[in-house]
Amino acid sequence: MDKSTKTIIALAVVLIVIIGGYFMFKGPSQPTSTEPIKIGLSSPMSGEAASYGEGFYGGAALAVKEINDAGGVNGRNIELVVEDDKCAPESGVSAMTKLTSIDKVVAVVGPMCSAAAGASVSIAQSAGIPTLITASAPGLTKAGNYIFRNYPSDSYQGKFSAEFIYNKLGKKKAAIIYVKNDWGQGINDTFVSRFKELGGQIVSDEGILQTATDLRTQIAKAKAASPDVLLLPIYPQNAMAGLKQIKNAAFNVPIIAGDVFMDDSLLKLPEAAGIILVMSKTNNPTDFQDKVKQVSGKTPNGFTPYAYDAVKTLAQVIGKVGTDPKAIMSELSKTSFKGSVAVPVVEFGADRELKTVAFDVKVIKDGKSVEYAQ
Repeated sequence: MDKSTKTIIALAVVLIVIIGGYFMFKGPSQPTSTEPIKIGLSSPMSGEAASYGEGFYGGAALAVKEINDAGGVNGRNIELVVEDDKCAPESGVSAMTKLTSIDKVVAVVGPMCSAAAGASVSIAQSAGIPTLITASAPGLTKAGNYIFRNYPSDSYQGKFSAEFIYNKLGKKKAAIIYVKNDWGQGINDTFVSRFKELGGQIVSDEGILQTATDLRTQIAKAKAASPDVLLLPIYPQNAMAGLKQIKNAAFNVPIIAGDVFMDDSLLKLPEAAGIILVMSKTNNPTDFQDKVKQVSGKTPNGFTPYAYDAVKTLAQVIGKVGTDPKAIMSELSKTSFKGSVAVPVVEFGADRELKTVAFDVKVIKDGKSVEYAQ
């Protein structure tokens, strides 16, 4: 055997050793998954808040379609798994349990309703599933490091409402009729604290059940206390009856409500004219709303762009770190999503709340909400 042949054989042996060692340490190749990436949606698709929930679903559905039409996330489609939480504690628990334990989603969008979220976010936390809520009751993100919120907390809204009423409207004596759930209680508590801090007086503070349609007792008590303004954080079902009862009682003071009054049937109610609405500053352009209607067949509302933003934010994160829930959670903490609709950018602070929030003041006029001008 000549020298050149020996050299060739030696090189071949070295090459075989190198290749074998590479595969030994690398392990067997793992096939790339082509299965859809499941993202859950907890939303009230039936019950008293269904109109809001359907609009919330519409935003998520548009985001999923746009992502999938563009090739998905790393070649995999997004599958939206929808569970009806009915905006109620028991249904919220059932929906979140099914999403995290049975549907095996990698992340959840919603709940958008605090009544459902208050009872269910601890389930998502225990399951270790990143959850982007729109529900606004204070304290929800304190459930743990897997719970994020891409919508302003009621701790901001209650404080803003108190300052607007006291400083801008010049009203010093407030009555409150609020729905007794996590959302209504959250606004009530933060408003009362800040209004008193400013020097205002709470002359009446009455709670009602989420299903109540007879508010006459609470209205009578509030009127008898002689307030110069009425704060009304209640649901459309409560308000449809309550506003007529307020008018029949000749209770004639300015009424301050919030984003849940952005319901078409409620806005068109004659008794709703003149009500001032304090709500988060939300971008919701007409062309975006048209796309939502076209894709989902649902009527958009103020919560629609937040669901869209949540799905798109999660898609960006999953595209970067994959589908491991712990990795998604970690990346969400430091993400910056600039393709959002509702707000200029989705970024979270150390408390997993939006870093920047802003509020609008509108008034109901001619069946629509328009900018408020004092």
